[in-house]
Amino acid sequence: MNQPDIAVRSDTTAGALSPTFAPNQTQETPPDGFTVTCASETLIWTELSYRNQTFVLSKELVIRVTSEDGGWSFESEDYELLGFGHTRSEAELAFRFDFSLCWNEIACEDDKILSPGAKEMKRSFLELVNSVK
Repeated sequence: MNQPDIAVRSDTTAGALSPTFAPNQTQETPPDGFTVTCASETLIWTELSYRNQTFVLSKELVIRVTSEDGGWSFESEDYELLGFGHTRSEAELAFRFDFSLCWNEIACEDDKILSPGAKEMKRSFLELVNSVK
């Protein structure tokens, strides 16, 4: 039996979502009347580790952490990095994975096989990463 990839939660009530954490928390009421609780904070990292690699950064990496409607995201707009998860730690791990993947698959790749957009990302990453341990 084929079913769409949709998750439904039947134990929630519209307008009664509890806050996830306090920093920069806002409540939004879209036109349909449902209330969504959003929370966000900004992190500044100078080092990032994933598995057996530690990236020492030459400048600060600004990351926006957002919690909304039961999901979490870590995002760096400057470097087009994003990690999602059901928990904060899942989202952080996904973000670290995305960073590591971009470094290993783009920043360390030969320019001859990269698209113009990938070349730009490579330049950005080479400027950002001071060393890899």
